[in-house]
Amino acid sequence: MARTESVQSGGIAFGRWKLHPLDDRNWELCERRDGKWRPMGRYYQYNTFPLAIQYAADCALKEKAHGEQMSLQDALHEYETITRALVADVARALEGGAA
Repeated sequence: MARTESVQSGGIAFGRWKLHPLDDRNWELCERRDGKWRPMGRYYQYNTFPLAIQYAADCALKEKAHGEQMSLQDALHEYETITRALVADVARALEGGAA
């Protein structure tokens, strides 16, 4: 897939993640690392945005649980908290506010 512009510009940011438009139908998920947006090689379309948010929440939960044992109830609660925050960031970005 050819990039139409640098992943450093444009897109919808939420948390440390961003959906960057590749073309008129496709987006690529990027992660902010070392002060730059890094493409993840994970692609989404308009009807799969929730999957991008789920992936980002899954990564955040894995980081939190790494080296720490959590009960399933605590993990699900944390996942819900993470997901709500990411969804709020996406909503703000879509409304034109800062994420």
